[in-house]
Amino acid sequence: MYLLIHSSNISKLSDYRGKEIALLGETKGRILQVLLEGPRTATEIADKLQIQKSAVRVHLDSMQTEHVVKSYFKIERFGRPRKIYELTESGRELFPRKYELILSLILKKIEGMHGHEQLKKIIESITDDMAADIRDKIEKSNNSGSLDESLKILNSVSNDMGFASSIIKKGETYSLLSQNCIVHKAALKNQDTFCEGFHSRMIKKTLNGRSNVDVQLKECIALGNNYSRHLITYNGELKKKKK
Repeated sequence: MYLLIHSSNISKLSDYRGKEIALLGETKGRILQVLLEGPRTATEIADKLQIQKSAVRVHLDSMQTEHVVKSYFKIERFGRPRKIYELTESGRELFPRKYELILSLILKKIEGMHGHEQLKKIIESITDDMAADIRDKIEKSNNSGSLDESLKILNSVSNDMGFASSIIKKGETYSLLSQNCIVHKAALKNQDTFCEGFHSRMIKKTLNGRSNVDVQLKECIALGNNYSRHLITYNGELKKKKK
């Protein structure tokens, strides 16, 4: 029997972050377009879009709950304070970004200048630094000797990164499921570099030297699977790092 031991927001894909604006609905999309020009009051937005102010406020309240819009009061010299709305960083992320394009160009340039093996070494070095940061979080927890706790922290970080991950336990084995690949386009062209050299390596290095843990990539989004799955097996509890 499978036991879901931790799922931090099981699918980050259900959040608005990263979705196209069109998926929010026409009116919310138009409001976001207005706010992209700069902070506005509900009245200014309503006038711009020629819709009722009450309808705008309903949408703005919803968008604040979704953390794509925030508000503050601006004190005027005369009259009552005005409530101003503006985009959050998450709201700005709804607009087109070319991260994948820039990343692909950087990778292509590095590989062209220094070769594929050097590119892999650079990615692996960055991954090792990231894993060290996760290990620090684990060491600072009260249960750093527990594999369950370590995987819970690893899963939380994975979700923060956008992997939309969860941990499933079956007996003495664990599966780290990732429903999203945060470097999908790059991984399609550099599967060994990113699926193994980055994702699998991050998991292994996070647990490396602190337990008898084996990590294997069983399914991979870049290879056509619906999700990536890392199978994690161990033969004992984590060893605390010596101080």
